[in-house]
Amino acid sequence: MLSFISNGGVILYIIVGLSIIAIALIIERGLFYYSKRERDKELLTRVKEGIINNKLEELYESQSKDISPEWVMIKRGLEFINSEREKLNHEMEMSAIREMKQLEKNVSYLSNIANIATLLGLLGTVTGMIISFFNMKVSGVSDPAILAGGIAQALITTAAGLSVAIPSLFFYHLFSQIVNNHASKMEMYSSELINFILENRLW
Repeated sequence: MLSFISNGGVILYIIVGLSIIAIALIIERGLFYYSKRERDKELLTRVKEGIINNKLEELYESQSKDISPEWVMIKRGLEFINSEREKLNHEMEMSAIREMKQLEKNVSYLSNIANIATLLGLLGTVTGMIISFFNMKVSGVSDPAILAGGIAQALITTAAGLSVAIPSLFFYHLFSQIVNNHASKMEMYSSELINFILENRLW
């Protein structure tokens, strides 16, 4: 394995470093999104029932382990249920913004890693071929053994760059979709809850 990496040259060491960072980011974000998943698909319905039946304390207790962005935003809104519409809307919007910042954290790095790894792979290809032709020029003969080192570096770095870029880009789009889903739900829940409170004249 070490000989394989050494054959790839300095660029391959950088790509390996990027792969370690990418794996760490993927694991961290994956665990974070799992903890933030929406546990109750009927959350908004139960919130409405809690408001109508004046059982918010029971609702809080049942959702005590829920840290999903949707519930965090709703809970913030319920704290201002008797405030003016502008105040209620503002508090829920600020809560949603804070949650979105947490959801979006570090995701863009995966896209950056994918782009950089791809470019480094191409750079390794170019430098490997340059080395091959330079060695051939110095030796003055077209010996396959002389060309082998540079060509190996070119192929190894290209493969390594793509091996890092492809999964990084895949998880970037996967995580971005998760973030977008949370954003859509928070927007829908916020609008529906505020309208529900208004229609029932709870302030």
